Amino acid sequence: MSRAFCYRCHRVASNCICQQSEQIDNPVSVYLLQHPDETRHSKGSAIIASLCLQHYCCWQGEDFTQHKALNQLLEKERENIAVLYPSADALSIDQVTAEKKQAIRHLIVIDATWRKAKKIWSLSSNLHQLQTVRLSDDYISRYRIRKVPADGYLSTVEAIAYCLTELENEPQKYLPMLKLFDQLIDQQISAMGQDVYQKNYENKT
Repeated sequence: MSRAFCYRCHRVASNCICQQSEQIDNPVSVYLLQHPDETRHSKGSAIIASLCLQHYCCWQGEDFTQHKALNQLLEKERENIAVLYPSADALSIDQVTAEKKQAIRHLIVIDATWRKAKKIWSLSSNLHQLQTVRLSDDYISRYRIRKVPADGYLSTVEAIAYCLTELENEPQKYLPMLKLFDQLIDQQISAMGQDVYQKNYENKT
C-alpha cells in the first residue's frame, strides 16, 4: 500500500511541513527560475519559499529568453528588478545603497545546481541587462546534508531569505523560513540514520 502523500510540500504525509509553515508578507516579490531537474529533487529547498512567501512565483525551464510572463514583467518593471546571481558586475547586497534597495520590488532567483545555474544565465540573455546582486561570503549554510566546496554556497531558500532580509533590513522577519528549513534537514537526517549522517556529512564541508 502506498503511503499518503502531501502534494503541497511534496512529502509523505508523515513528514508534511505545511502545518509548520508561516505565511510572510514579502513586499519584494520573488520569481524563481527553476531548472526542470529541481522539480524532481525531493531534497529541494525552494518548496519552503513557496509555502512561506505570499508573493512568489516559480517558472521551470533552461532558456527563458522567450518566456512570455517573464518578458512581460521585464517590460513593465525593468527598473525595479534585481537578479540574485553572481555575475561579473554583480554588487554585494550589503554594498547597495538604501535608496537603490528600496527601488527593488522584484527579485529573480535561479534554482539549480551551480553548473546548471550558469547555463540558465548564459542562455537567458533577457536577464543580462538587469541589475544583478549577490550575497557576501560571510553567510554559512545551514544545509548539513550537503558538502559545499567553499564558504558562501547556500541553498536556494537560504539565499532568498538572506537577500530579502538585507533588502528590507528586517533581521527577524524571514527566520521562520530558515527554521522550517532546519526542520526539513532534521527529517532527512532522521531518515538516513545518524550513523550514515555522521560518516558522510558531520564536520565535513
